[in-house]
Amino acid sequence: MRRIISYFMAICFIWIGVMIIVNSLNIDDFEISFGWGYIYPLFFVVTGVVLLGTAIIKRRGRWMIGTFLLVFGGLLLADRFGLVDFTFWSVFKLWPMILIFIGFSLFRGIHIHLDYSRGSNKKKKSEKRKKNKETSFTFGDMEKKGNWNLEPMNINTMAGSFYLDLTNAYIPDEETEIHIRSLAGDVTILIPEEIEFQAQATAQFGDINILDQESTGVNTELFYETDQFANAAKKLDIIIRLKAGSIRIDRV
Repeated sequence: MRRIISYFMAICFIWIGVMIIVNSLNIDDFEISFGWGYIYPLFFVVTGVVLLGTAIIKRRGRWMIGTFLLVFGGLLLADRFGLVDFTFWSVFKLWPMILIFIGFSLFRGIHIHLDYSRGSNKKKKSEKRKKNKETSFTFGDMEKKGNWNLEPMNINTMAGSFYLDLTNAYIPDEETEIHIRSLAGDVTILIPEEIEFQAQATAQFGDINILDQESTGVNTELFYETDQFANAAKKLDIIIRLKAGSIRIDRV
């Protein structure tokens, strides 16, 4: 966010400087306000390129927001040059892009895995939590069951179902984080009886069920912590945030 504000301020200063110079030349029929009609669409274009470029090159970032801003700013510029009829409030005409994004997200079996083990952190606890931490920008469903190794997860997706069966999984003797964020989907996590955990679950529309606690409706939120979580060496820290869908965490 700070970088985007910096870009905006930079564009404003450049625009003011250029417009003052041009205005001092006493060009007929020139108004300083004329230039702003081209500058602020350019801000959306630059911001979109930065966000999209970050998502592609570094394999992380908000590619959907970047794509939207790039298209929005590009159409505004096209309007200024008389190529299309598109104003700022025509942004509502771009709502079908939501369907396009969802369509891309529904491709099954596509997973992009990123390793965040590089870099330094000031706090040892942060280093421990980020070591070998896996961030997945997923398209489609995720299912893990049987014998598999649990590692810290930070999953961001638009739509999909997640089924994590930890019954026979190898769980390390430390606090393991599982973070799942999705616009729409269903999340099911099955935890062995002997494993301590705490869970924070939120859903703007949907239902949440954690052991014997349940919350249903709009803007639902539920927090659960097992009795021995604070003192346990092997434990799970679960955070799930959905816009719409259902969340179920149970012991087996």
